[in-house]
Amino acid sequence: MPPPRNERVFEPNASIVLVGCRGAGKRTLGFMGALHLRRRLVTEDHYFEKLTGLTRGQYLATHGREHFARQNIDVFKRMLDTNRTGCIIECGMSSFSCEAQDALREYSKTNPVVYVHREKDQISRLMDAADARQLLEADRTHRTCSNFEYFNLYDPSTPIPASGPTSRETSPVNGRQPGPSKLLCVQEDFARFLDIITGRGATKAWLESPLSVAAIPPEFRSYSYALRLRLSYLMDMDLEWEDFEAKGDCVELIIDHWPADLSNVIARQVALIRRNLGVPIIYHVEGDPRGERRRPPAEKNAMDLELLDLGLRLGVDYISIDLQRDEALVNRVLKRRGRSKVIGNYWYMGFGALAWQDEKQFENYRIAQELGCDIVRMVRFCTNDSPAEYLEDFQRRLQQTIPDPKPPLVAYDFSVLGVRTPLQTRILAPVKHPDMENERDHLATVSSYPNSFELLFRQFLLDPLQYYVLGSNVSYSLSPAMHSAAYDNAFMPHTFQAVTCSTLDSLNQICSSDSFGGACLTAPFKVAIMPHLKVKSHHATAIGAVNVLLPLRGQTSAILDHANSRNKAGPAGAFFGDNTDWSSILTCLRRAISPRNHVQPSKTTGLVIGAGGMARAAIYALYQLGCRNVFIYNRTEANAHEVARHFNEWAASQAAAAAANVGVNGANNSPRMNGAVVPKEMCRVLRSLSQPWPSSYQLPTMVISCVPATSVDGNPPADFVMPLDWLRSPTGGVVVELAYEPLVTPLVAQMRAVRDNMRPSWVVVDGLEVVAEMAIEAFELMTGRMAPKRLMKEVCRKTWEAQQQQQQQQQQQQQQRRHGQGFS
Repeated sequence: MPPPRNERVFEPNASIVLVGCRGAGKRTLGFMGALHLRRRLVTEDHYFEKLTGLTRGQYLATHGREHFARQNIDVFKRMLDTNRTGCIIECGMSSFSCEAQDALREYSKTNPVVYVHREKDQISRLMDAADARQLLEADRTHRTCSNFEYFNLYDPSTPIPASGPTSRETSPVNGRQPGPSKLLCVQEDFARFLDIITGRGATKAWLESPLSVAAIPPEFRSYSYALRLRLSYLMDMDLEWEDFEAKGDCVELIIDHWPADLSNVIARQVALIRRNLGVPIIYHVEGDPRGERRRPPAEKNAMDLELLDLGLRLGVDYISIDLQRDEALVNRVLKRRGRSKVIGNYWYMGFGALAWQDEKQFENYRIAQELGCDIVRMVRFCTNDSPAEYLEDFQRRLQQTIPDPKPPLVAYDFSVLGVRTPLQTRILAPVKHPDMENERDHLATVSSYPNSFELLFRQFLLDPLQYYVLGSNVSYSLSPAMHSAAYDNAFMPHTFQAVTCSTLDSLNQICSSDSFGGACLTAPFKVAIMPHLKVKSHHATAIGAVNVLLPLRGQTSAILDHANSRNKAGPAGAFFGDNTDWSSILTCLRRAISPRNHVQPSKTTGLVIGAGGMARAAIYALYQLGCRNVFIYNRTEANAHEVARHFNEWAASQAAAAAANVGVNGANNSPRMNGAVVPKEMCRVLRSLSQPWPSSYQLPTMVISCVPATSVDGNPPADFVMPLDWLRSPTGGVVVELAYEPLVTPLVAQMRAVRDNMRPSWVVVDGLEVVAEMAIEAFELMTGRMAPKRLMKEVCRKTWEAQQQQQQQQQQQQQQRRHGQGFS
């Protein structure tokens, strides 16, 4: 049977409409969405004034309430009709009217219409209690005229204050790390939501960095695990969200409880999972929720359909549907799935469950395949009547007899003791947190992800590998401690060590080992290794430097085959290079930059100190942030010009491609790239520290120092300090120092000395924060597993503190020896 037509897949550039009540955060989200998708933001208030020449208040006072109401709805409809593509449209109070909601229902047939809502108490804080209740009651009608919804979770992150010691620098000495700038969490959450409903997320990640965790969906990884979390548990958690980090490749949210205000409760839990864990979500409505009263089949179908539709509206990554349910219910889900992938289930829960060798099992798989399911999940209750070989034979026969394309299969037996063996299914194996009691989910989960993954090594399906940080000056590197802690956390028997080497021959000798797993590269290899790599990520090619080197061991030339050969030993036919320096810098910039310094492509200016591999990454980070005016200062001017030339040529090629696709911008013939006009020169070189800042450009609000604080290749360390005139931005800014040995570089010392005299002040991000982010991304690239971020950051700080104490003790001992020699 052919699958039902998917009614919720829209054109990639279809405008996205935001509706909801006052205080829901639509305007802020609209601004964030427009920046993320590089689209134009259209607000109802501005559009009304543009068309009528009057503000709403002026129009009401001039023409009266009746005429205003008619004009208001006409403007609303025109706003939708004339902005069908390339926009984020923020609707105001007009969307509460019946006529406007009728227009939105029609619009939702061709465009995403997103209902934005949030915690009631957050909205109530903005208005009178009675008005809030009335508004929130009316707000529910937005569910009837929208096809998606987004729960705008309150962002509790502490913004970096305008003054005070912790606002100007990050110091790991006292154990405090900087909080993200306000609304950073919201920005990341909403960007992830938009990527899901537009379908651009995984595709973009794959094209840019095909070995990144985000680029390979869990069902296509060599091994993947679904962390099962029940709604009933989440409403009364005995663990913290941080405890679930890196405990699975995705989360299966099981709706097993029907509390009051169910829709808002579920929407909030989906938002919490996205924010705290950042992994794909499988949304599953349990067939027979425990503790709930039995309902007639018709009522149960209606309730389940409402819940499944809610999951699709929330833009979950996967929707799980029982294919043995009512056909109308199944077809409804398939018709409205949008960009969500469908997991078609066949669960045999009772005694006498259908045997694997029964022909009906093959028919079930064929039906799921014909319905267009993206994944087929087949699970049966086992009473020791099914040897493991039966399931293996079933899987083998499917591969041999079912024509392609075959949806990935998740299949396993379970009993009252749990899953029969963690290795029955290769993908989406159900797991729990090791500290969760089994009775909460005893039928399908007795194993935790670390224990299951460790078993792969014990059975020699995966191999212990050797990882490195390689470069001419890596003796003080913090990477071994962070990676080793992450390996221990995931029960991986890998090793990670720092090895000093400075020639390509010595590098090649290390990488030629069958047990070589990968390496983080420092100077002098970041640029020199580029010609020797068979495959490079989009980012590495653009930057012209790599900092992560991986062996390619796949049996075919397919990059997915290579990706799934990670954690396996053997000869490497070639090598892959990626660059995570830039994204680590970008993450730190986003956390520290203040809202008043948000990047404006045509105005914002960045300054990069240095011209090596890290400087290239810093320039690329500024570009990805939207900055199109970058200045470079380097002690050797010729090197700065070479880096500027590289990026100006690259930016020109991007501009040419953009112009070919979308034309040019008006009469000045300036091409647009990523929504911003691209200047003829993106990068410029500053020749001297004594020259005044170029008067035609704003003073820099982002400064990134990429010069080593210790000697490299026998050269003395750079002793850079900023000219004070370059630090006179009227809105302050951010200084990111990449060096951390010593932590207090000349630049950091200078900023500490001058900060009290600077108004507004500057935020200083030291090297420890950046190096932790680099290690986290490198771990995920090298192993293909989610990194325990909180643990790695904590180990980074503690290891640095231990190094400082050791150095102080050594200095004290040397002084004592010198003092003793002098006395004698």
